[in-house]
Amino acid sequence: MKLDKLTEKQYKNKQNAVTSVGFIALTIASPVMGLVLLVPAIPEIVNKFSVSENVGQSLITLYLIALGLGQLVYGIASDRFGRRPILLIGSFIFAVGSGLTLISYSIETLLACRVIQGLGAAACLSMGRAMINDNFVREEAAKHMSTAQTIQSTVPIISVLFGGVLVEFFGWKSGMAVSCIAGLIIFFITLNRITETHKNKLSKINIIEIAKAYGEILTNLTFLSFAITCGMQSGMFYVLAGILPYHYEALGQSALAFGFWFSIMPIGFFIGNFINRRYLVMRGIEVVAFSGSLITLSSMVILLIASYTGNLSPILIALPCGLFGFGNGILISNATIGAISAAGRYAGTGSGFTGAWQMIAGAGFGVLIVGIGGAESMLVTVSSVIIISITSIICLSYAFVYRYKSNDN
Repeated sequence: MKLDKLTEKQYKNKQNAVTSVGFIALTIASPVMGLVLLVPAIPEIVNKFSVSENVGQSLITLYLIALGLGQLVYGIASDRFGRRPILLIGSFIFAVGSGLTLISYSIETLLACRVIQGLGAAACLSMGRAMINDNFVREEAAKHMSTAQTIQSTVPIISVLFGGVLVEFFGWKSGMAVSCIAGLIIFFITLNRITETHKNKLSKINIIEIAKAYGEILTNLTFLSFAITCGMQSGMFYVLAGILPYHYEALGQSALAFGFWFSIMPIGFFIGNFINRRYLVMRGIEVVAFSGSLITLSSMVILLIASYTGNLSPILIALPCGLFGFGNGILISNATIGAISAAGRYAGTGSGFTGAWQMIAGAGFGVLIVGIGGAESMLVTVSSVIIISITSIICLSYAFVYRYKSNDN
């Protein structure tokens, strides 16, 4: 009888864990939705407010900046006050920022709303990752992070298609209405169903404690190596996503055709996360992450050869990028959990820093590579991405060696 009760309790705990991971996955995916749902609407916004394409692009850039910087604040705050209150505040801000776009009648107001929206989304993203780390041991956390990333990887595909339909039939504000609803759903589920996951809160928070938290993670070589690797690999993904449209256009591909070819990369990411979760993660996150980094490098070498020999075609771009997405899917979940778990009692701070670095790396590398001619030359784009890839492999190699050296000691 006692054994039956124990088995029933374990079953319920497992069911609750699965439910929580599903909710956390949706929480992590909401910032991506807030970003992508607006993309199909940018041409309409540019025309409506009679602004330049650069101003229209600022709707994406400002959101990313707010999404990155906000995580730095929310991370340390959650170590002191807990994940739940920060998620409540962030999801509410995300909903408010999205809702305010519906009554924006100037481009300046709309840009300000995007900043508010990004700041709210930052809490959803960083708290989702930190909550996975709170709930599970290291390898199990990497497994569930893959589940979350698998769900998250489907959001760009669905959002682009769904966003286009919404804009076509209901106008540019419709996507932001969906984001507002998503924020409210996260808020009310957190309020009514989610319990606090952070059990070892900091006793106080001030300038000294903040400096101590960042001082500890920024002198933690294992954390830095995982975090830098994670940011660089994510940055490579954002670079390819931002620059590939120019190269497909140069090959005479329409926007519709680009959507088809580009979808192969996030599909590869989806498959990589699925395989990581089912078969790879228990082999050790360092080994699996390193394997993923070698796959992403190999994919870019294949694309470099195709570029150098002048044999570029849509499928010869799409297939290596699909392989890149696969390797990225294997690597990101493991590197993220490696960084957050290495941060120890400052896991929230570590999650915030890692998330911020991913956004900053993506934006920074993209601007740099476009600036040196990446939009015009595939050779420049791929060569630059390979340099970033090799640097990330060096960082991850050091994390692997440092971890086992510290265990031996």
